Amino acid sequence: MESRYDGYLPYRQIPEEPLLTLCCLRVIPAVLTATCVAACTIATTAASAPDQGAPAAQSEKQTRTAAQEKIDSRLLYEIYRKRGQAAEKNVPPDATRVDLDKNGRALVDIRAVVTPALLAKVKKTGAAIVSSSTQYHSIIARVPLLQLERLAGDPSVRAISPAADATTVR
Repeated sequence: MESRYDGYLPYRQIPEEPLLTLCCLRVIPAVLTATCVAACTIATTAASAPDQGAPAAQSEKQTRTAAQEKIDSRLLYEIYRKRGQAAEKNVPPDATRVDLDKNGRALVDIRAVVTPALLAKVKKTGAAIVSSSTQYHSIIARVPLLQLERLAGDPSVRAISPAADATTVR
């Protein structure tokens, strides 16, 4: 082996077979890079392609009313189950983790401009208000599932979702 400058690294040792060096330093990394890019492109295309279950889920979402669009999907799935529409709406069989009491009322967080009129409307549905905050635009209440759409139809309501669970760290 002889020591000489090849333009890339100063005074590097060049083996006697320069073709092997060319392959090792330039061709193999280029091939590996191209393979990785192709694999990522295929994976991205496959992930974005809809599968058999997706069109049904998309059609259910596309048929939602303006009031239903304000309601979290987990609550809507519980409403569909209560109405007996779970199969028709292609509701997944997984647990929604919505906190339901023995009377079928869900613990929800209603995001809205909190006014006395809205609080009265919530109570009128048979709900039990746990807390309300005008500052944070929130009403936490146990609301009958089948009354959620009626509440979501109110223009001052922005969103209805399951109330957050309290957690502690020991």
